[in-house]
Amino acid sequence: MLLENDHQIYDNWIMQVILSTMAEGVLVIDRNSYIIRVNRAAENIFMQRQNVLLYRQLQDTTANQDITRLVNEVLNKGKEIFQEIMMIPTRQLYRVHGAPIKNSYGIVQGAVVIFYDVTEIRDFAQVRSEFVGNVSHELRTPLTSIKGFVETLLDGAMENSAICRRFLTIIDDESERLSRLIDDLLTLSSLETNEKISRLKPVCIAKSMRNVMNILGPQISEKKLQVEFIYSRSLPYIKADEDLLGQVLINLLDNAIKYTPPNGKIVIRSKRDESRVMTTFTDTGMGIPEESLTRVFERFYRVDKARSRRHGGTGLGLSIVKHIVESHGGEVFVNSEFGKGSTFGVGFLVV
Repeated sequence: MLLENDHQIYDNWIMQVILSTMAEGVLVIDRNSYIIRVNRAAENIFMQRQNVLLYRQLQDTTANQDITRLVNEVLNKGKEIFQEIMMIPTRQLYRVHGAPIKNSYGIVQGAVVIFYDVTEIRDFAQVRSEFVGNVSHELRTPLTSIKGFVETLLDGAMENSAICRRFLTIIDDESERLSRLIDDLLTLSSLETNEKISRLKPVCIAKSMRNVMNILGPQISEKKLQVEFIYSRSLPYIKADEDLLGQVLINLLDNAIKYTPPNGKIVIRSKRDESRVMTTFTDTGMGIPEESLTRVFERFYRVDKARSRRHGGTGLGLSIVKHIVESHGGEVFVNSEFGKGSTFGVGFLVV
């Protein structure tokens, strides 16, 4: 049987175990704003060890005035407070819950402050909002164009065969653009809901690349481009889903074709780099400004929006590439010098 003192020791030990295993940061503060208990998660939030935080006033341990004000309000008013607070310099966003500790007479003796990390939730909400906005815009643009030309035809323009043919050609182009956008959205959605690729097998990337060059041969010929594929005969097989690999190579070569001027050159290289086969696509286009390099794989991001739409781009091709490659355990990268061209690269694991 445990004695009263043993019960107290046991209860303290249980409390310490619970606090140390919590993902949320916890501070217990007395009525004079001194920290009297802190858990490991709170140490990480404040980037200070427990022995530095304990028995010091809160305002002496952090420069964040929002936290100090919240605690002072809880202690002075004896009410629960919820507030979102950004921690500097980590830029982590926390939903902070401050609750008073009262004695049996209702007098405030201290406060418990709990930090819930909501950074990912807020980032996801922002990404989702931007995605919905972008999709709406991308769908509205061709639909508005189609509706406008149809209305013009119905108002009498169809009586002129030349104008009618020109308008119908534009409507057909816009319909095709809508179809590509929907196809890319469905592809991206499918990839995101099936993170694990199940149809992995040994694939010859050189064979896949030659097939893609044949598929895009008409576009290459139309712009009179010189496309060179350099690879070693001893290139090892990679572990990949052959269909998805083909989609990656098509998107990257198609991207290079679109942004390389007529009579330009595209050089494709595949070579082994330790445990991976790296394939790069180097074009002689206008290149990408330095400030855009970190964003080119984002959904709907376009360096030159007008030019991308003119070439029929959906703004999703490179996002699809990144998702496919990373779901294979590979990597994507881009290097560019504005005015001189770009190099996009992907790496797949060797079998």
